[in-house]
Amino acid sequence: MLRRLIALSSLLLISAAPAPSPTPPLSVKRVMRHVVNPAAELFWKAAGEVDSGAGEAKRVPKPGDDARWAATLDAAYQLQEAGAALQLPAHARDSDLWMKRSQQLVDAGAQAVAAAEARDEAKTFDAGSALYDACFACHAKYIPRPANSLYNQKLPDDAFKPPM
Repeated sequence: MLRRLIALSSLLLISAAPAPSPTPPLSVKRVMRHVVNPAAELFWKAAGEVDSGAGEAKRVPKPGDDARWAATLDAAYQLQEAGAALQLPAHARDSDLWMKRSQQLVDAGAQAVAAAEARDEAKTFDAGSALYDACFACHAKYIPRPANSLYNQKLPDDAFKPPM
């Protein structure tokens, strides 16, 4: 009987204790600095090419380089998830263009995941380009830059049709 009373008292004390306050989400700046940027840089190291005076140097892992493909896949998943996190109300800057740009990061991340899982050099390179386009489009709108910055150039809207 005494054990039941002690157990019941403990249970009541635990249930009456205030719930711990939830940890606030990271700021957008921190999501970019600690999640998106490192993952994008890692993916681009695997998916890009470097042009120099000596010519082009491709960086895509060789088919049997399991460690590099695994790192590429990890980075791709991080980018896909970061795009989804940026759509949460705590991060959203607006309900239209911000959501569209965040979804563009999700889509580029999904493309990167598929490419890395397939270990396909061409698809990995294309995914790197899609990722770059997503980053550039968002930065062009949401990051203040000097007047002569490339990021301040007006981007075509969705209805833009290039001249034939």
